[in-house]
This record gives sequence, C-alpha cells and structure tokens, in this order.
Amino acid sequence: MRTNFARHLRMALLVATLGLAHDTRADWTFAMLGDTRGPHHTTTGVSPYLTNIAAKIATLNPELVLVCGDLVNGDDTNATFSLTYAQQYENWKTAMTPVFNYAAGTGIPIYPVRGNHDNSTGEGPPIADLKQAYYDAFSPYVPTNGPNYSPTNNQIGFSYAFTHSNVTFVAADQYFYYDQTPGDPGYHELARSWVSEQFAQSVAPYEVFMAHVPMFMTQGQETPEHFFGKDAAGLATRTNFWNDLGTNGVRLYVTGHLHNEVVASTTNDFGNPIIQLLAGNGGAPIDTVTLQTDPGVDVLYTNGTHYGFALATVGAETMTIDYYLLNPADEKWSKASYTTTIYAVPEPSSVGLCLVGLLALALRRRRSP
Repeated sequence: MRTNFARHLRMALLVATLGLAHDTRADWTFAMLGDTRGPHHTTTGVSPYLTNIAAKIATLNPELVLVCGDLVNGDDTNATFSLTYAQQYENWKTAMTPVFNYAAGTGIPIYPVRGNHDNSTGEGPPIADLKQAYYDAFSPYVPTNGPNYSPTNNQIGFSYAFTHSNVTFVAADQYFYYDQTPGDPGYHELARSWVSEQFAQSVAPYEVFMAHVPMFMTQGQETPEHFFGKDAAGLATRTNFWNDLGTNGVRLYVTGHLHNEVVASTTNDFGNPIIQLLAGNGGAPIDTVTLQTDPGVDVLYTNGTHYGFALATVGAETMTIDYYLLNPADEKWSKASYTTTIYAVPEPSSVGLCLVGLLALALRRRRSP
C-alpha cells in the first residue's frame, strides 16, 4: 500500500506541476506613468518635460504604455492664449511622438485613462467640451468594450479592457458619477461591477487595474487618496471592491493624481496582496512625499524629487518593475536601485487540474487494500 501511495503521490504532484506551469514565452515590457500636464496657467497644457520622458521610454522599446490620467491641464490654462481642449491634446500627442506617431498611426500603443484635469479644473462638474475633446483624441486608439449603461453613462472610449500576451489590463474612468454634495469632492464611484466582471473572465496569470485616483492613503492627504470616500460607507465600498479585485487575481493597481512615485503594499480580507503604484510623475509640478498611511498599508518605495515612469518586465513566473528617474535640475536619467516583484497567479484551469490530481490521489488511497 505504501508503494502505491508513493506512486499515486508522484502522479498527483506531476499533474499539479503541469497545471501550475506557465508558458515559456519571452519576457516583454510595458511602461506606466501619469500626470503629464503642465504647470498651472500653462500655455500648452502639457509638461515641458514630457518630450524627454517620451524619448526615454522609446529607447526601452516597451510593447505598450499605460497613462493613468491628467494628460493635460484642461481648464487650468492661461486664458490669454485661448488654448482649446483639442489643441492641448494635440500638443500632448506631439510630445509623445517618440512613443507613438498619431499622425502616421505607428509606434508603441498608448492606453490612457482620464484624470480630474481631463474632466474639469479640479473635482468640479464635468465639462462637456473637455470630455468630447478627450474622446475625439483617444477613442480611436483604445478598445471599444467599455460599459454602456445609458446615453448619459456610455463609457465606451473611456473605460476598456484588453489582454496583451499574458497580462489582462482594465482601465476605469472615475469621472462618470458626479456627486454635488457641498464641500465634498464630486467623484466617489466607478463601474465596479463591470471592472470585476472583466477580471473574473480573465485567465491571464497577471491582471492589472488602472485608474487615476488612489484608493489608499499613503501621504496623509485623506481626500485625494480615498477615491471612494473617507466615511464608513466609502471605506466599506473600498473593502468590497478590493476583495473582488484580489480574489479575481489582480495584483497591481496603477494610479496617479499625486505628483510623485509611491509603491505601497496592501492585502485584502482574503490575504491577496495588491500593490498600489503611483506610477511616476510624467512632468506635472512635483509633490513632496510625506508618509502617513492607512492601517494595513506598507510603503515600500518613494520618490518625490524626480519625474519619470515605471517599466514592468513580464516573465512567465514574475513581473518585475523598475523605476526610471529624470532629474529636473539637469534633465539626466537614472534608475532607482529598488525593484518591485509581483508573482503570477495560477490560471483557474491550472488550479482545477491541481484539485483533480489531489482528488484522484485521495480516492486511490481510499480504495487501496
């Protein structure tokens, strides 16, 4: 019986190993950044550092680039120059030409999502013309599979999902649900059910969520770092949403809004780790990092003195993220010594194979004389 047990154990372990093995495709990379707008009262709407940042990204030749909002200044421009919203986005496209040539339709695909400055000056009521300008500029270049709940809540061209190689990406627009409560920033909701559905359907070993505003506080700014709100209802919504994300395999949340780089580790109620990554200041005025975190949030790395971006290298078993830093004093580049590592999540089919193997082992043991 012992011999049979050892044999059956080896068989079950072989099934489990085969089920957990990921493909051996070559490593590939994608870049992440946000907040590429210019300073207040800008005459272009775009940071003067963005062209340098785009050129550096292009030298690394990632397969795609994520931009997590505040591409331009929106309504916060120098009125003397009568800069239109459409002109701001054209200026942005010009600055990003080293990455993707929008005129020719060639280069590295860019996947943006709106920030508050792509919606209004701050957290105020949406500006219809600004929303339209963003849609006209970028909807031809992103998937058209976003939620479409009604004529006034049609997020196609704003929110979307796609899978590239072994990573599923979901980008959610946070500016479709305006709450006019006096004294309270106006946006505390996104299409949560739709986001959860996209990840639930994915079988990719890596899943990445992107939106503009952080969910967890890392710098003591309760309002801009608690998208769902800092009251009991908002924190409960965040908990439920984070549980959904982690259970469905999400391990990385790419965000911005605060103009620096902060890598923070969180864990949901089921023990699933999720990194909240302020992905890099793409050229907006730098915010100093002053650490003060929510309970259960661990800050792993910060940089509040440089512009830059993050670069993820995706392998079969791990995703590693490096941080490229642009010194505004001399516009020279360096690479941070810190690296983030995220582990692949077994596909549901792989887990199922493991369970089948272990169940077969248990049945064989039970039937052995």
